[in-house]
Amino acid sequence: MKRASFFLGLASAVALPLACSGAPSRPRGDDKVLITDNVQLANLTGPVDAVRDEYGMVHIYATNVGDALRVMGYQVGRDRHVQLELIRRTAEGRMAEAFGDLSPSLIDDDINARTIGLYRVAQTMCDALDPNGPDKQALDAFADGVSQFYARVQSGDEAIPKSVVGFPSVLLTPWTCADSLAVARLQSEALSFDAGSDISRQTFLDAAQSKFVSSSADPEIVKRVGLERDMLRFAPLDPTLVLPAGFPNDATHTQASIVSPTKPKTSRPKLAHDLLAKAQGWLDAQQSINRIFGDLVTRGSNNWVVGPSLTADAHGIVSSDPHLSLSAPSVFWMVHLSVHAPSGADSSQDLEAAGLAFPGIPVVILGENEHVAWGATTAGYDVTDVYNEALSADASSVTFNGNQVALQKIHESIKIAGGSSVEYDVLVVPHHGPIIPTIVNHAVVAPSGSALSYRWTGLDPSKEVTAIQNLQRAKSVEDVRTAMRDFGVGAQNWVSADDQGNIFYTSQSRIPKRAPGAVAWDASKYQGTLPMFVLPGDGTAEWTGDLEEAYVPHVKNPSQGFIASANADQVGVTLDNDPSNDKLANGDPVYIGGDFDLGFRVGRITKRIQSLGHPATPDDMASIQADVHSPFGSLLVPKLIAAITAAEAERTSPGSHADLTAIVGDARYTAANVAEVTQWMNAWQTDSDYASESGMNPDDNTPLTDPKVMTASQATLLFEVWMVQMGILTFDDEIKALASGNIPEVPRMLAYIWTAPDASKLATYDALTGESSLFDDMTTTTVTETANERAIEALLDALDYLNGKYGADRSKWRWGIPHTLTFDALVPIWGALSIPQAGNPTFPTGFPRHGDLHTIDVANFGSYPGSLATLDLTYGSGPTQRFVADVQTPAPISRNALPGGNVWDNASTHFADEAERWRRNQNRPVWIQRADVIADAKERIAYDP
Repeated sequence: MKRASFFLGLASAVALPLACSGAPSRPRGDDKVLITDNVQLANLTGPVDAVRDEYGMVHIYATNVGDALRVMGYQVGRDRHVQLELIRRTAEGRMAEAFGDLSPSLIDDDINARTIGLYRVAQTMCDALDPNGPDKQALDAFADGVSQFYARVQSGDEAIPKSVVGFPSVLLTPWTCADSLAVARLQSEALSFDAGSDISRQTFLDAAQSKFVSSSADPEIVKRVGLERDMLRFAPLDPTLVLPAGFPNDATHTQASIVSPTKPKTSRPKLAHDLLAKAQGWLDAQQSINRIFGDLVTRGSNNWVVGPSLTADAHGIVSSDPHLSLSAPSVFWMVHLSVHAPSGADSSQDLEAAGLAFPGIPVVILGENEHVAWGATTAGYDVTDVYNEALSADASSVTFNGNQVALQKIHESIKIAGGSSVEYDVLVVPHHGPIIPTIVNHAVVAPSGSALSYRWTGLDPSKEVTAIQNLQRAKSVEDVRTAMRDFGVGAQNWVSADDQGNIFYTSQSRIPKRAPGAVAWDASKYQGTLPMFVLPGDGTAEWTGDLEEAYVPHVKNPSQGFIASANADQVGVTLDNDPSNDKLANGDPVYIGGDFDLGFRVGRITKRIQSLGHPATPDDMASIQADVHSPFGSLLVPKLIAAITAAEAERTSPGSHADLTAIVGDARYTAANVAEVTQWMNAWQTDSDYASESGMNPDDNTPLTDPKVMTASQATLLFEVWMVQMGILTFDDEIKALASGNIPEVPRMLAYIWTAPDASKLATYDALTGESSLFDDMTTTTVTETANERAIEALLDALDYLNGKYGADRSKWRWGIPHTLTFDALVPIWGALSIPQAGNPTFPTGFPRHGDLHTIDVANFGSYPGSLATLDLTYGSGPTQRFVADVQTPAPISRNALPGGNVWDNASTHFADEAERWRRNQNRPVWIQRADVIADAKERIAYDP
């Protein structure tokens, strides 16, 4: 219940919870600190203060961890209860029981979640915890806090935000330990489970190698044989690595050698098309769930750490901006846990950690303590394999090593709001994992003949919460390394710095070793087996253990003085486009994955750090986070200018470029004013270094008129539309011929075939044109199109599109007009809880934003719409914090900004305040020292037993 607010004076008679010497107590002695609310919580052992600063961050002061996490549960319940409930139900496959009558697709999502079994694994992990151990007590205390808040919503003492319509409070049932671990497992799944990618690649590969064969009577087919080797690439476009020295070797014992295959297989039976089609419903549901945290194509992260030898104040600096869904509310919640035992009591569990927590998980996953700061990016290791299983006639067993192995069954009952339940059995291959079910009309159909199963490290119990609990208490980077030994699933590239001047990087996690039969890949023919595709389930492609910690990529205090990661290849396993042929430092063969980032972001970060020209400061790091140099612009604009130059030469000297005669004669070319286009593109490079500028005023959404910014914005807009259309004109004919429904990343394909140093080495090289045959439209058999012709055609199409959209007055064109961002509410009907709110007169389509594909300040949009008519240049994933920490004593000096606000209630001042800073690439202080918190306190809730 609430009581009147009052000033807490120096001689206040109110009992202080933390009276021990040197430990933080309830903020006091400052007349700005008001007790604005008093809450009584059951099961507290003493008073706790929760102080909210002017940025909405919650600082929790307690004498023991249990009390702190019980209050943390209650506070995150207050700030994010609807988000908590939706994420919990998504993880556990219980959305349909709440909303299945309104959205039947949620039934499919629940089938997906129940099949993977995140809650089953979570419950197993909870059951295995020592009931008196710190992890179980922490999880239970947090769950109790959430549950107490939920109960008060049910009783009417607390309220759901008024803008959340149609959400019955009866859904807020008590929270449990398993709920938190299920939510944690959902995060791990989003960051590491890639069965869908394996199946997608296999579908594309099978279609390509079935359609484009040398025995075809169609010459257009024959000259494209091997196109999969040009369209489906593993090598990055920028070869910058996280660890240029390659695999580490900290082994203190002799490693047993792994037998390497003497000869790769040259053939592999293709999957039946109907088998892949059977999995589609489940895969669609998987993609739907993943969108909670960001689409696979746009998900990523940046982080780096600069050591004392390169910084202005001789301290390490950590920078971290993980890329996930930019939604409302934010994926993260800001919190500071300050736990100090009374004088004379056990202080082993004392804690001082500030940063970001995933709502529902009682740890600071990203942030700092008094001695260490840390950040993370997704590592991208391949920890999921899909297997083609041969089922028995009655579908009760699979063939494995020549024997029949019985399937296990786990019965699931999915309740449907307003309807009957969906009953089905999850079929499990004991040595692999669940069989991907066929979903028809929101029900599971019994399999027959063959099926796909998957194995994922996340199907086994692990101890990520333990790892982060220990990370929060790290006093050095060596403590970080020790803590990360318990991090098994959802591998991250962790960077950290300590106040002793050390920097450290590790990607510690479970990385499966595979038998030789799983990596028998011929990279020259794209034949054989590779875990990035579907593997045989017959026993020849099994896991044989985990990669030893000694060889998992990591480094401490590297000679270059900094470490940068941005989802890139850590040690160079894909540089030769063959992820299967690498060796550890001890000579053993190894496979860790091949689905890494294109390398642009880590390359740009590395270049920016190396070219600073002065000792690095936190301001420099924030500037790098805001970098919007367009990597595809710098790569492809010279090609576009060369095409325009050739076209102009053909115009003035007919016949000099016969491939362009027809397009130059088109009336559209005359009207295009290519001289202005050339001027824009040249200025974009010389004046702005390909900065993808929004060109719009972030305050009132009006066009900026600064000539440099204006030209960069106009060039960006034209380039982005041109690049999309160039991709369509280049690949749409082959994509339609493949009819696989699965398309590799089109800008990557375009850049590879157009900028290859030696075009003759392309699989699709055409000696008649001296370039890839993919530029030629296979449907126009009497004409041979070239890259230059396609580029000019795409340019004319782009100009026509922009004229139709924004008018012929090019002075009004700006990239920030279509390239906007809305922090969308979790449910579309809650538009008042989006940022900007639905119907906002100044920003009716969202905030104008800079950036484009693979910029550091990433702003990826859908780059292959199939047609300009359906082009959508908005985006919804990107940096979910802008964290920079100067690691020094007595505590790091750090700053941050959250894309949204800490409180998901539009009646709160902290609903959108952080979004206003974030979208301007500004940040603000993160307080961890008590004096700073007191000076900035705006709200104080006193929790009492």
